[in-house]
Amino acid sequence: MDINNGALVRLVDVHKVYKTGEMEVRAVCGVSLEIKRGEFVALMGASGSGKSTLMNILGCLDRPTSGSYFLDDADVSGLDRDQLADIRNRKIGFVFQNFNLLPRTSARENAELPLVYSTQHLSHAQLRERADRVLASVGLAGREDHHPSQLSGGQQQRVAIARALINEPEILLADEPTGNLDSRTSVEIMGIFQQLNESGITIIMVTHEQDIAAYAQRSVMMRDGVILEDHAVSKRTTAATQLQNGRARPNTTRPGEGAPEPASTLQ
Repeated sequence: MDINNGALVRLVDVHKVYKTGEMEVRAVCGVSLEIKRGEFVALMGASGSGKSTLMNILGCLDRPTSGSYFLDDADVSGLDRDQLADIRNRKIGFVFQNFNLLPRTSARENAELPLVYSTQHLSHAQLRERADRVLASVGLAGREDHHPSQLSGGQQQRVAIARALINEPEILLADEPTGNLDSRTSVEIMGIFQQLNESGITIIMVTHEQDIAAYAQRSVMMRDGVILEDHAVSKRTTAATQLQNGRARPNTTRPGEGAPEPASTLQ
């Protein structure tokens, strides 16, 4: 396989085996996968299919037992914990199903959090300016000082996306990002991901929902630790069309609760 073929992410015969006592669990079994810069890929599969383990490897949260992982043509398979943390901080943003926001911290401070561990050494004013900019880009201008309890679920996920974007990553990894959201808010969040992808960010999204995977450009289906299918999404859904046609269930947020702004607020 050609190393310099333009792929941002490349897995070569990756295996991941977990040992518990005398038992071995083969979570990933010989996966080879390429994702080009600027792609939007849905990683699908039932519970136990290996998709979450593969996501952890792609996010440099775990290392393969064997095989190679090339990120931007650099082999990161054998890096130690500190080196992997540095790669994560510089190149990868994470969005999770449960938002993982600090409850007693403002939206701005939650968004700033990755920069606390950054080597950029920004001033307080620079931190604030960058956090406010990314919050505005996901439709949260004016909500910077709100705590998570003062925000709807969709707005909390927007804060989580802003936090993932604060270091200007090359890759955004999203793990079931709409799992805790109603239908309309899910469409709005997928609209943000589509616009981020159009701006050049590579997105890899774990989901078990076919209708959410339809927002991606490409679908990779896993089962029992191997890739069963890998194909372009033939009938791609666009959030703008869904919202315009009113196909998403209306948001049930009552007036005054701070309903999420439409995804079109993304700059």
